[in-house]
Amino acid sequence: MRVIVQYIDNMLFFICLALPFIFVWRFIRWRKRGFKLQESLHEVGIFLLISVLIGVFSQTIVPRHGLMKPTLSNVNFELFRVFRETYNAIKYLGFWQPFYINFLGNIILFFPIGFLLPLLFKRMERFPYTVMVGLCISLFIEITQLPQNRSSDVDDLWLNTLGALIGYIVYLMIKKKFPTFTQVFKKLKERSL
Repeated sequence: MRVIVQYIDNMLFFICLALPFIFVWRFIRWRKRGFKLQESLHEVGIFLLISVLIGVFSQTIVPRHGLMKPTLSNVNFELFRVFRETYNAIKYLGFWQPFYINFLGNIILFFPIGFLLPLLFKRMERFPYTVMVGLCISLFIEITQLPQNRSSDVDDLWLNTLGALIGYIVYLMIKKKFPTFTQVFKKLKERSL
């Protein structure tokens, strides 16, 4: 549990560092388009999406020194190895950290991306777009981890994509159950970053 709190603390640190820059950038863009109160909710959503991406990138791309040397042994090409390693860690060591970090963490990190993209952008309402963006972001992360002191894992790709898919499904459920919530954003989706 301490490791999870540490990850959250690290993410919040980087998000707080970036907040003033994001705020100024979005404020300038909003001002250029003319201050429209109905767009404020959309701006909050964009602000949240950018904050989530900064948090994800801070924990996956920012180099960490001293953990391991960049070699091909840090790369996992074995699909679904995460199941075996997580099972063994829990069964033989009573160690739940791999389940929380490697399994649930990879899914939860990409859930907001899968939810916010279709909420904020009209094109992302279609199934393949949101899931493909989630996959592409995950692939970008795994590729940038190769030359760093980090490990790269094929299981992270499908777990991150699964997180984006779950976020997208939750968006669809909320859209169906609470149509007024998503209709507020419907008029604003034509705006881009």
